Formats: sequence, C-alpha cells, structure tokens
Amino acid sequence: MIERLLLKHLTKTGKIAYFVGIIISFILVAYYIFEIMGKSLESGRDHFVIGIVTVNIIWAIICYFLWRKEKEETKE
Repeated sequence: MIERLLLKHLTKTGKIAYFVGIIISFILVAYYIFEIMGKSLESGRDHFVIGIVTVNIIWAIICYFLWRKEKEETKE
C-alpha cells in the first residue's frame, strides 16, 4: 500500500533506489535477527515483521525527500 502512494511521487531513479533499498534492508534485518540475535523462525517472527515494517517506512520517507518529482506549475 505504501508503494502505491509513494511511487507516483518518485522519479525513475527514486523508484529504483526504493526497491534496491528495500531488498538490502530486508537482507540486513533478517541477518541481524536470525544470525546476530540468534533467533529462530518461530521466536524471531515478531521482531522480523516489526523490523521490516519500520525499515520500510523509514526508507520510504528518505526516498521521498531525496528523489521526489518536482511539481510543475501551471500558468493560467
């Protein structure tokens, strides 16, 4: 849902950066929870979901402010 709201406001570079960032953050959150914290799939499920949602929202805000489309002014 956040993608629909966000993608129409991003440039092409911003869309690519958004999806690459989401994939990288997914990998980093999974590595942190399952390897560094030593959680299993059963015990780390809540941490994983909360981490993914949080990182997704933070990355969406960063992408929006860095790669948003300029509004075109209409001359009347």
